[in-house]
Amino acid sequence: MRAQGDDGERLLLIDAVADERRIALLENDRVSRIWFDRGGPRRFDIHIGRISRVMPEMAAAMVVLDGCDDGLLPLDRIDGPLHEGQWVIVQVSRLGFDDKGPKLTGRIAIEGVGMIFRPSGGIIDIPRKISDPETRDHLAHTLKALTQQGESITLRTSAAGWDDDALRGEFSRLAGIWQKALAAQKNASRPIRVFQALSDVDQVIERHVLAGEACIVDGMSEYIRLRGLVRALGARDDALKPHKGDSLLFEAEGVEAALDEALATRVVLPGGGWISIEATTALCAIDVNAGGAQAGQNAARRNQDVNLAAAAEIVHQIKLRNIGGLVVIDPIRMPGRAARDSFEAAIKQGFAAEIDGAVQVGGFTRLGLYEFSRQRSGADLASLIFDDAKGDSSENMRRWGREAAGNAVLRGIATEMRQRPVGATRVRLHPDILELCGNRENFRRILGEIFGRAPQCVADMALARHEYVIERD
Repeated sequence: MRAQGDDGERLLLIDAVADERRIALLENDRVSRIWFDRGGPRRFDIHIGRISRVMPEMAAAMVVLDGCDDGLLPLDRIDGPLHEGQWVIVQVSRLGFDDKGPKLTGRIAIEGVGMIFRPSGGIIDIPRKISDPETRDHLAHTLKALTQQGESITLRTSAAGWDDDALRGEFSRLAGIWQKALAAQKNASRPIRVFQALSDVDQVIERHVLAGEACIVDGMSEYIRLRGLVRALGARDDALKPHKGDSLLFEAEGVEAALDEALATRVVLPGGGWISIEATTALCAIDVNAGGAQAGQNAARRNQDVNLAAAAEIVHQIKLRNIGGLVVIDPIRMPGRAARDSFEAAIKQGFAAEIDGAVQVGGFTRLGLYEFSRQRSGADLASLIFDDAKGDSSENMRRWGREAAGNAVLRGIATEMRQRPVGATRVRLHPDILELCGNRENFRRILGEIFGRAPQCVADMALARHEYVIERD
């Protein structure tokens, strides 16, 4: 039976068994979003980078960074003229995807638990939710006394009850990061990352547990780490629980099945009909089909019902798969303005707060297609799992990426060992995964922890990347 939070509506599941973390959010008993965290560059990281090329025709410059691809810095996101060879302080505003590097900004914002510090702007921003005039005045006076000329602070609502010492401590920590960046820029000889931000996954977890919502963790090291974090932030940890059982958390809670659905081209609609979703580099094409939907019903009414069901499912799948860029939908033909308006209203209602922000609606074209665009936020799910996920829409032709396959092997072995522990073993792996095991200390460590000691690993060309064989003595 599926676990639930106290309110039965939102539940966060954390799978930290392998050399990656997978996070699933369940809303109203359905998986609404899945995140992967494999380390690497993070949004809001701060770098000292070197301008390698200024491109006036693109109103941007290319910046060499440490540990990731060169980034694109729009000229309107940094003050002053730029020249090749110049050292600049930049922040990652969007992670790279496909063959594109990260997008950068020179307008630095350093986020803390209780406030956001900006070196420029000269603004003290107190949340509207803090409505008591005396409290607002005290906070504004305290924060203004902390800042130097031009510095800005945006206070978070969660810090409304902090005392002055806590506010000063938080400000000192954030301002210290900026001072470290200035010193590194002054003495720069190579690109370096001067501040590593919380990953998107960590931010999701932090917001969820601080709100006191239910969270289940599979992986004792991660559970202990999160429990320490929650207590350090002064929040209760009773909503944070470790997973228990022979099966892995994602399998027990149906997330693996939802993930399989999110990687499939075809999705069946409730009440009949289906949609096909094919993402390419240029756009995501979605086709709505009425096959199997109440054949005896009035055709116009049936088409409208299928389209409305499709609209809700399309929004769900776009979010679940983390699809960005241009999306083109081919709904079933709908004569009449009212039917088209109801379809568009369902799309807009589904995206809600994303409308006019992350999501820009183009509406119906003259050919009856419906278009919208969604801001990209990292790689989509398929790209995180398969090599060249957008090159061949045939699910049988997809090739597992090495990272995803290696982690699938670790999780599969962990499941077997929970259900049937053994002593001395030999593990046969695809040569690519054997190489990953040899080069990745973390992979070897996790494999050794699963078995109790490091097993012998041998190559087997007959296996696919995500397959393995445990040979028991």
